[in-house]
Amino acid sequence: MSGYMESYRGQVLMRECDLLGHMNIQYYGSRISLAMCNMFHIIGMDPDDLKNGKRGLAVVQQDSRYVAELHAGDIIHMESAVVGSSKKTVTVDHRLYNSVDDGLVFASRMTAAYMDLESRKAIPLSDAIRLKLVDLITDGEDVA
Repeated sequence: MSGYMESYRGQVLMRECDLLGHMNIQYYGSRISLAMCNMFHIIGMDPDDLKNGKRGLAVVQQDSRYVAELHAGDIIHMESAVVGSSKKTVTVDHRLYNSVDDGLVFASRMTAAYMDLESRKAIPLSDAIRLKLVDLITDGEDVA
């Protein structure tokens, strides 16, 4: 999958499972959150701006698909890719895999607006970020 890069690696913990023994839906979202921290860096977002509350990305659209179940102890990894952008947004594909068999367990595509976090308004992406995105954007082919 050209353009996709590992953005997260970890393990499903027992405390993350529901009464049926499957990883609870909230933890899929937390894995995306961790992966996005890496994607911020890759697209050139300054960590100081993020920490100081000046600029950031806020999700405005997300489409997710659950493909297979995860259980406590499963080793997992996520691959992410930038699949689109506009003047004020970035679209990222995330794919979570069971690392033992590389089986897809979850896929999510999200579009995030670049925000001035003080005014709470979407603003144009910086020139530096736009230049990085040109090199990063890949086809986000649909997954089975």
